[in-house]
Amino acid sequence: MKLGTKQYLAGLVLLFVSTLFVPQAVSDFARAASTGTAVPSEAPLLLAIGLLIILAAASCIGWGYWLTHRTGAPRRANPEDDPDEPMLRPGYGPPTPPQDPWHDHPLRKPERGPDSGT
Repeated sequence: MKLGTKQYLAGLVLLFVSTLFVPQAVSDFARAASTGTAVPSEAPLLLAIGLLIILAAASCIGWGYWLTHRTGAPRRANPEDDPDEPMLRPGYGPPTPPQDPWHDHPLRKPERGPDSGT
C-alpha cells in the first residue's frame, strides 16, 4: 500500500464506528429536552466515547496526511513538468525525421551496397 493509506483507511473506519455512538447520544439528549424528562445515564458516556473516537479518527487522518506530505517537495504547478503529460510520453510528440532512406518505405528491404558482403 502507498505510504499513509493505512492511516487514511483507519481514520475512515473510526469515523464510521463513531456513528454508532454519537447519534444515539444526541437522540437521547434531544428526547430528554423535548419531553422534559431526565437524560438517560448512558447518554453522556456514549457522547464521550463517540467524541474520543472522532478525535482518534482525526489524528489518524492527520497522521496519514503528514506521512504523505512530510517531504516538503514542491507541487508541480506547470503541466509541462509532469512526466505523465501525454506529449512527453514516447510516441505522442512530434514525428522524428527518418535517419535512413529505408524508413521511407518500411516494407521494402534495405538495398545492400557493394561493401555489404553479398
